[in-house]
Amino acid sequence: MKKKELTQSGLSIMEQILNRAEVGRLGLSDGATPYVIPLNFAYLNGKIGFHCTWEGKKLELIAQNPRCCFEVDEYSGEVSYHYDAPCHLDYDSVVATGTAHVEQDEEMIWQFFQALHAKYKEIYRKPVEEGGRLWDRKRLRECCCVVIDVEELTGRRERTVEGERSKIMWQHNLMGQEKRKVGKGKP
Repeated sequence: MKKKELTQSGLSIMEQILNRAEVGRLGLSDGATPYVIPLNFAYLNGKIGFHCTWEGKKLELIAQNPRCCFEVDEYSGEVSYHYDAPCHLDYDSVVATGTAHVEQDEEMIWQFFQALHAKYKEIYRKPVEEGGRLWDRKRLRECCCVVIDVEELTGRRERTVEGERSKIMWQHNLMGQEKRKVGKGKP
């Protein structure tokens, strides 16, 4: 790694990545065994929300231990040639850590369900006066809404710039104070 950039805050960049990502991976703990599952999701104001059925392994694990992480990534380009250069891919990634719970507040549930539908279906992104739709509030209890209260976001961007690898790392504490970003070692 030839070039490292440290930033004071990457919050806006990490939030953009979270808003663009279509799939995230929820990491939970089943005692000594990790459990990771891909999900569609929405990010709103320091919270990540997703829907699921009213029963299942995710909800059992959250009830046992609500501490979790959530990861998203996006990549561009191709993996570099393996013989003359290190094996690298240009990418951005974000890891959110926090606490998950089954949301009970109906307004918050509606906001997340509207955001989920808007993220994945254009008709929910359009203004109502232009033929768009709002998500039907009568359907609030058809499925479970889980919300992660994000405490910290960390992110990483790797690129090849003029033949050299460049890495930017971000860290932002959403629970009050921001921490300085630190880059260590090779990826």
